Amino acid sequence: MRIAIGTVILSDLIIRATALNAHYTSDGILPVKLLLEFDYKPFRWSFHFLNDSFAFETLIFLVHGLITVLLIGGYKTRVITLLSWVFLVSLQNRNPFIQQSGDDLLRLVLFWAIFLPWGNFYSLDSLKKKNTSKYYCSVSTFAYMLLIVSVYVFSAIYKASPEWRTEGTAIYYALSLDQIRVGFGDWLYQYPSLMKFLTLFVFYYFEIIAPLFILIPYKNQIFRYIGAISIIMLHLGIGSTLYVGLFFTIGITSTLGLLPSFVMDKIDAKFRKTETAKTNSHFKLFSSSITKGVAVCFLTCSMLYCFIMNMSNISSFKYALDERTVHFNNLFKLEQYWGMFSPHIYKTDGWYVYRGIKPNDSIWDIYNNTAGLNKNKPLNIDKMYPTDRWRKFAENYQKNDFNFMRPYYCRHLIREWNKKHPDNKISGLNIIFLMEESLPDYKTKPVKEQSVCLCYENELAK
Repeated sequence: MRIAIGTVILSDLIIRATALNAHYTSDGILPVKLLLEFDYKPFRWSFHFLNDSFAFETLIFLVHGLITVLLIGGYKTRVITLLSWVFLVSLQNRNPFIQQSGDDLLRLVLFWAIFLPWGNFYSLDSLKKKNTSKYYCSVSTFAYMLLIVSVYVFSAIYKASPEWRTEGTAIYYALSLDQIRVGFGDWLYQYPSLMKFLTLFVFYYFEIIAPLFILIPYKNQIFRYIGAISIIMLHLGIGSTLYVGLFFTIGITSTLGLLPSFVMDKIDAKFRKTETAKTNSHFKLFSSSITKGVAVCFLTCSMLYCFIMNMSNISSFKYALDERTVHFNNLFKLEQYWGMFSPHIYKTDGWYVYRGIKPNDSIWDIYNNTAGLNKNKPLNIDKMYPTDRWRKFAENYQKNDFNFMRPYYCRHLIREWNKKHPDNKISGLNIIFLMEESLPDYKTKPVKEQSVCLCYENELAK
């Protein structure tokens, strides 16, 4: 799991780096000053807040990448895991408007991994250790298992709409969103009866029953194996049908730690010949009983905090965390909400058109690079976004809650266009969203046109 999680983080860094200037610098869509002014949260912190120049951001990304490589290799694993979590929190705090649920899962798995002995095998650290036990039990192991179970069980609880529980139309509506339907989803979308069966099967088995297998104490290795494999199968299905970026890989890699020892023994038999102790023992994570006590207290409180946070999102639950605890949450970034496609399936889809305004007031379509404006629906809307980070930003960009970002993205596009097309500059830009709402039986409402933002070159300095 350590190697897989590290690989996902490194892949994410590379993907994010392709839009480093746009997403993380003062020349992009969200300068630090704008974020702290309109989305301030007490005790939220980030190294990226110190400076949002391109040179500084490049340096931070390189340091983060080096730490991730050391995590994959398992060098000074506990310290490196702590640093990995610190840098990941810092990165996610810099631009919250391109985040998705998988980022929360990745961050929380890394948080609990600080206290897990995942550097004792397949690592540089393991070269110095002999007869290391494969068995380990602590508050942190239970917290990690509870995290994985919580993702799916609470996700199911939050899915209170008929589309999930009775009608079985949730997958139909999800695949009706052209901006995220890909690959196998195009084939599946042709069969409504199959989609209905899979909707109910996913809801009742993969999100309620299978995750609970992980916590069954009787013959726990077998049940844990069934639960882990079921979760992996669920994410393979998601990844093959929906454009969700690294979400499905995060779901798979975060589950690998649940695979019982008999699975790893077979892998060891093929790739390793070293003998390891099989006696049940505990690793010494801390040097003294005082620090152990403090650590156990902190982990227990954090685990309960996360559990109550999830429970408080249930309407029938009478209790909620005190508002003053938000400081603790922002400091350690334990926030989580596993409401993927809940309580209702998002039925609104659409695409953007970019109406460039030239100095002579003529119109130029800067997406298609043609005169005039093409409002026709693209054949593959998902292809409009180079990465899922851009797709997530586009999803948030149309929401009125984030209208403070609109002029910055608009001006960023003007700058980038004029830089790449010095002989065909535009002086203004009108970003238009064409909204399409899905209906039953493969029907849609008439497309609605919404002008999201209008800005001009002479406003770039404002």
